[in-house]
Amino acid sequence: MAFTIETLLESTNLPDKARAEVPRVINRLLGETFLYQDKDSDKDDYYLVYRHRDVFTALFAAVGFNLVHNDYHRIFQVTSEFSYCRQRYRLDESLMIVVLRKLYEEQAEHLNLAKDPVVTIGEIREEYRTITGKERDLGIGQYEGIMRHLRNLGLVDTVDGQSLDVRNSETRIRLRGSVKMLLPVQDVAEMAAWVRRYKAKKDS
Repeated sequence: MAFTIETLLESTNLPDKARAEVPRVINRLLGETFLYQDKDSDKDDYYLVYRHRDVFTALFAAVGFNLVHNDYHRIFQVTSEFSYCRQRYRLDESLMIVVLRKLYEEQAEHLNLAKDPVVTIGEIREEYRTITGKERDLGIGQYEGIMRHLRNLGLVDTVDGQSLDVRNSETRIRLRGSVKMLLPVQDVAEMAAWVRRYKAKKDS
């Protein structure tokens, strides 16, 4: 008997409609990393994975990936056990992720627990300068490229229908819970260690 995705899924309890969606949803997660319960374009796929998590977990595990679920933020993430498929970030992108993670933690202390923090481009720039210890900021083109990349990954989003205008310091940016999953620090001391690590790389 030929070994196909159909024969692989025959032993599962997936309905036919769900079974047909498995290859697409797996490819989507591998390509986009995150699935959000509160995002309209993700909701159906999120619940498909949620209902049949054991099947998806086993399929990902067979090729060296872990399916991770954040119960609080209701986000699925896939992570690789090997280095081949891991996302590589430039230093300025890594620093920006540290900035967003730090701002998330600081802002979340003052919010209703159900909400994601919102910050401005001006606050992001100021924190970036503080962490790097450099008076000179990134250029507009660099900021735009980094923020668009991080938005495509799902770490940030704009609010109130605003465009992603990095020239406007008042542009409001929503920090998604996925930034906590990407940089899962546990306390202030660990966050400070990440800052020192990337600041040292920036200065070297």
